Amino acid sequence: MTESAGSLLSSVPDEWGPKFETTSGAVTRTLTGPNSINFNAPSHMALVMLTPQPGREVALNSDTRSQFLAPVGTVEIVPCNAELFARWKVPKENLLLALAPEQLNQLAGLEFERDDFEFRPPATGHVDEKALFLAHLVKDEIQRGKSINHLYMDSLLTVFSTYLLRNYSTLQDRPTSRHRGGLSPKAWRDVQDYIRANIGERLSVERLALFAGLSPSHFLRAFKQTAGQSPHQYILTTRLEVAEHLVITTDMPLVEIASLTGFANHSHLTASMRRHKLTTPSALRRNRILRGAGT
Repeated sequence: MTESAGSLLSSVPDEWGPKFETTSGAVTRTLTGPNSINFNAPSHMALVMLTPQPGREVALNSDTRSQFLAPVGTVEIVPCNAELFARWKVPKENLLLALAPEQLNQLAGLEFERDDFEFRPPATGHVDEKALFLAHLVKDEIQRGKSINHLYMDSLLTVFSTYLLRNYSTLQDRPTSRHRGGLSPKAWRDVQDYIRANIGERLSVERLALFAGLSPSHFLRAFKQTAGQSPHQYILTTRLEVAEHLVITTDMPLVEIASLTGFANHSHLTASMRRHKLTTPSALRRNRILRGAGT
């Protein structure tokens, strides 16, 4: 994930808030106003209000502007290539998701076995508490800054995208394919092997689900049932175990170990190890040297 969300969020000024991109889409938490914006959406977009907006004005593919109260939790959907005008009279905070059409089509095919769909934007001022809950989870992770867990954010955007398709598109009444239980023994071995072989890379939910032969949302549920923890938790634990092994058994520089095990830098590895293992790479290496000197 980077703080450069490319063309997916190109219509949103950078100074409104940090932008982050994963395999599943891009997201920004914006803080701005009073202000206005007018653009043709370069991607599918979903906006969730985190603060109320009295007197909000919106026009979607129309010259007629609606003015309304947008309470906290209001959801707005802007399909790709739609023309949007919006104006707000008070400072506002919101979460904005941008989803590439080809990526969303692929997700729809995996989840609903049909990749042709259209979004159905809700009525103005429509409040969705579940979407607001998901938005707060994404916001909380954004606020971690450089220590964001990339796979966790990718998981959140996958779940959010699936939720939007299920509730605000022509796939609304189409049942999803059912999967019950955890991963099969073979799928579990394949996923574990893939994770360990690519521990230093940025792993995505979509790629892991492919190895398990499941849709992304079903994979997330099945993985947790099998492993007892979510994919991002499991991968962090694995990264820390591999890093600890390398610290203790090799003379490899700590910054190189951090890179090889998928951490952003030495500081990220140190902070994660301190939080989850109550020690640090430097302390582990000092202890190893002291033990060696005492023999």
